[in-house]
Amino acid sequence: MKLLTINTHAWLEENQDEKMEILAKTIAEKQYDVIAMQEVNQLMNSPVIYDGIRNDNYGWKLLEKLEKYTDTDYYYHWSNSHIGFGKYDEGVAIITKHPIKDEDEFYCTFSQSVRVINARRIVSITLDYEGQKVEFYSCHMNLPNCETEDMGENIQTILKRTKNDNLKFLMGDFNTDAIHNQEAYQNIINQGLFDTYELAEKKDSGITVNKKIDGWATSGSEKRLDYIFSNKKVKVLESKVIFNGENKEVVSDHFGLEVKIEL
Repeated sequence: MKLLTINTHAWLEENQDEKMEILAKTIAEKQYDVIAMQEVNQLMNSPVIYDGIRNDNYGWKLLEKLEKYTDTDYYYHWSNSHIGFGKYDEGVAIITKHPIKDEDEFYCTFSQSVRVINARRIVSITLDYEGQKVEFYSCHMNLPNCETEDMGENIQTILKRTKNDNLKFLMGDFNTDAIHNQEAYQNIINQGLFDTYELAEKKDSGITVNKKIDGWATSGSEKRLDYIFSNKKVKVLESKVIFNGENKEVVSDHFGLEVKIEL
């Protein structure tokens, strides 16, 4: 199983169309099973084309580009989390090449209004993968020092959303730097999660941000902010940063993270 997570910083990048082409070509080339994306934006006043998705929805446009590079059919699930930059429906999304058995969307935070930036919506899908049900969650969490939210409680809300023993993957931008804030990172692990980066038999530096970005304006150091966590220990063959200028061109202010897992 091949997984990818990336904060796309949609419509806020220079040369956005060119970068989206790179992402589409790479998805077609790599044939990921599941892609989790964050900051999947659309303008608030654009025409709606399907179930709350507007005609400039970043993920929808990405799927259109994918059609040029592969015959694989993809399934898409998106939900609006909050207003971003005063003009966007800023959401989270999942793309998969497997038929979706179940899908869900919900707030994991105490704040539950699109007008509140700390409101964080989660999208999830359930797949039947090689005979077992596996759940995938696309997450864009608040900073650990958020005054109105508790990271541990938010993660527990996600983990307890379904009352079963399924394997669960929490994928995304957790806004927590494992390198410089070990306490906050350990708090995530203490919720009963395994970091696929730490489990990986082969891995690189894990760095997914190497400059100042929104939310981290005072920190230009290298950071590990993006993760793929699991609720059970799994065999991870490789964890690798992508779209970092060395392994594919940069497409966002975050690099992507891809993992290969043997189930």
